[in-house]
Amino acid sequence: MSALLRIEKAGFKVYLDGDNLGISPAKDLTQPQREFLKSHKAEIITELSTYQKIINWLASIGEEDQLIINETIDCCKADPDTLSYFSQRADGITRPH
Repeated sequence: MSALLRIEKAGFKVYLDGDNLGISPAKDLTQPQREFLKSHKAEIITELSTYQKIINWLASIGEEDQLIINETIDCCKADPDTLSYFSQRADGITRPH
């Protein structure tokens, strides 16, 4: 299980805030969870960046349905082959057209 998925399963929303991680609700983090986030920060940022590239690619092909976008990202989180498939399509896309 990825570090991102592990912290999400603990009930937190993790997102990119510039070059940093944002987490909600941050006040509910335990000290071990804070240490876990610190030690896995680079991995989580990389994973979130990959998902953002996929979201940008979906927008570039005209996909606007938030349910489909969410399902795509959920599938990418659950299956490395799906993540690889969508990552390959998102290569080179940095923002929606």
